[in-house]
Amino acid sequence: MKQNSFPVTNIGSVSLLMTFIVLCLVTFSTLSLSGSVSEYRYSQKLAEHNTDYYNASNEATAVLMEIDDILHSAYTQDQSQYYAKACEQLDCLDRITADFSKDIPTITYEVPVSESKVLRVALSLNRPDQVKEGYYRITSWKEAAASDWKGDDRLNLFTP
Repeated sequence: MKQNSFPVTNIGSVSLLMTFIVLCLVTFSTLSLSGSVSEYRYSQKLAEHNTDYYNASNEATAVLMEIDDILHSAYTQDQSQYYAKACEQLDCLDRITADFSKDIPTITYEVPVSESKVLRVALSLNRPDQVKEGYYRITSWKEAAASDWKGDDRLNLFTP
């Protein structure tokens, strides 16, 4: 009796193709899942940072309203002694640094955003004859590092 023989290459070609396709699908799904997880973590960190920043911005706006009230009361009390009265009343507030020694007095303050960042605000006061434009101009409202960076650029290549 004569047996039919099948060629060796045709026996597992369908199984081999299916295994390859399943491996490709598993690999691509794993890559997609890991990318999605990392993007989710990044979006959570970004949302937390934005929340912290806007909370700090609200607090900085509240401090700015206090400064505005102080400047208004100092101007309405005595226009000729506007800077002196303003300096005297601003000394009562914490976290505020007022510099009246220059031609254009400045007020700066910081509000913490996180452990490593602060919201730094700088104001320039208008002269008493320019108060119609406002008591101050905001010259800076930016996020900055809370402390100076001290890089360690030493390379210990050889220790005797």
